[in-house]
Amino acid sequence: MAAILKPEVDLDQSLEFNLEVPYRVVAPDPNHVTSIACPPEYADPVNYASELALPRSESEMYRTGDKDLDKKVEVVRMNAARVRMDAIQAFVEDHGQTYFINGGKGPGNVRNVMSDEQLDELIALGAGTQGVHTVIEPADLDLYRSFIPAPLAMPEHPIVGASLLDMNQFGRKAARFQEGRFTIKVLCPDGLESWMCISTPVPFLHHTREGVIWGWPKYVADQISFTHGENSVRAEVLYQGEERYSLHFTEGPVEDEARLKSFGKVEGGNTVTWHWIQGGAVCVRQGRGPGIDVGNKPARVLDWRSGQVKVHVRQSDPWAGLIPEDSVTDGWYQKWIGGGGGDSYWVKLGIVGGFPA
Repeated sequence: MAAILKPEVDLDQSLEFNLEVPYRVVAPDPNHVTSIACPPEYADPVNYASELALPRSESEMYRTGDKDLDKKVEVVRMNAARVRMDAIQAFVEDHGQTYFINGGKGPGNVRNVMSDEQLDELIALGAGTQGVHTVIEPADLDLYRSFIPAPLAMPEHPIVGASLLDMNQFGRKAARFQEGRFTIKVLCPDGLESWMCISTPVPFLHHTREGVIWGWPKYVADQISFTHGENSVRAEVLYQGEERYSLHFTEGPVEDEARLKSFGKVEGGNTVTWHWIQGGAVCVRQGRGPGIDVGNKPARVLDWRSGQVKVHVRQSDPWAGLIPEDSVTDGWYQKWIGGGGGDSYWVKLGIVGGFPA
């Protein structure tokens, strides 16, 4: 089912991004040099530490010819990421802090929930995130177990998740990107199950840096593509000139549609991550916890189709043996848009090393 768009919407969303924020080197003589990534006028964390500080009217003008505005959009995007990542790094390095709620702001400090009218307007523009997903029985339990470091453990029913997402279609221009996720289910020491990412390709170095601090094993792909065919969707990651990861969805009947729908976005909203600290690492579960999820507006599913998904993983990757080569399993394609709100809840599960000698 194709999305219904307003007739005036330009379907060509091609855009040249410059999200790495190139720096300027000022070296008037051999004795002086200054490299500038963030101009002083945008360095104020109060005014330029959130993408929300940038009006949509300005964001929509990105890459339309105003170079000064382009720079502002890029730097505001960088500043928003820096502030988020600084807060995460401070949390993982503070051994006395166990919980990290709403970026350190505490319960109830959430972004505004969008009204139905606001959501309808975005949907009419074609906004949302699309993804191809499947879950696969592991082909090698010993290999599966080898990817699970303590204090995590094998879950009751091990399973591998494979997804590839196209995030923020027709949203803020500088926020659109694609992301692959190859995950395994694990058991946390408090008895809850979660998902751990094994491999996460993205298209920009900028997103890779954010992702690594976020605790995800991201790397920069050559290119990531999403292509719709007749009753099919192909999502593909190229790396160093070869196909490294791909999901090919073909619409059709499945054995248990209700089971597939129960997975939602597979790992979405419930992941465990490892964060580097000096001399060690911290294990964290990210997501929403019991009694913490306050005011979240459920995502609105705009399209959901079942079928078969062929998953290709480059056979030289250490995790390739987790699934059969070029496996084909029941899966799904979906497109959704979030309604905003809800508390973000992180909890530390364990610390390995990192303590003073």
